[in-house]
Amino acid sequence: MRITRIESFGRDELFAALRRVTLYERPFSLPYARADLTLLEACSPDDLAPTQRYVQRSELAKIAHLAAALGEHDVDLYALQGFVRFWTPGGPDEGMDLLPPVVECSREPAGPCVKLINDGMHRVYSARAARRPITVVYVAGVPDETPYYAYPNAGGWENVEELEEISEQFAKKHYRLEPHRSLYRDFNTAFRNATGFRARAVEA
Repeated sequence: MRITRIESFGRDELFAALRRVTLYERPFSLPYARADLTLLEACSPDDLAPTQRYVQRSELAKIAHLAAALGEHDVDLYALQGFVRFWTPGGPDEGMDLLPPVVECSREPAGPCVKLINDGMHRVYSARAARRPITVVYVAGVPDETPYYAYPNAGGWENVEELEEISEQFAKKHYRLEPHRSLYRDFNTAFRNATGFRARAVEA
């Protein structure tokens, strides 16, 4: 892939935008508005808990191509200090935003805070496979009524499968409730094309 233009935004701009993120189709529910936001640099992927039970090989390939393209602009995909907005041939006119993976402190029953991977699972998986650290946004103090919509993967990283395709019967996550979308963090309410952008505009 080729990036034709890129803009960088700092930590303060990243945090300010995250505080504007709403829940899916719930524009007045802002789970991060009063949360504690921290940029954890050089974080070990093994310290983070996946909720997803799979990664797709096609997405991992796209991550590798994106990392290489960003590297040509001196941007390290695994060490973002804020967020970047970039443009590609054929991509959205308004550009696409890439922020560090988002990790939430989740108070699970009878246990300490678990660092759940909310967004950026494929990047964290890629970093772990390469045995390299990654910078993430750590969110603590999310209101009890708006927890992350899935539980930690019971088997941890050992229970994450690499798949070519996902069947309809495959259990992607262990959801807290249905409809689980009611607790989904819609990053596109505060960022440009930040959710699901790879399928549309980043080709392997």
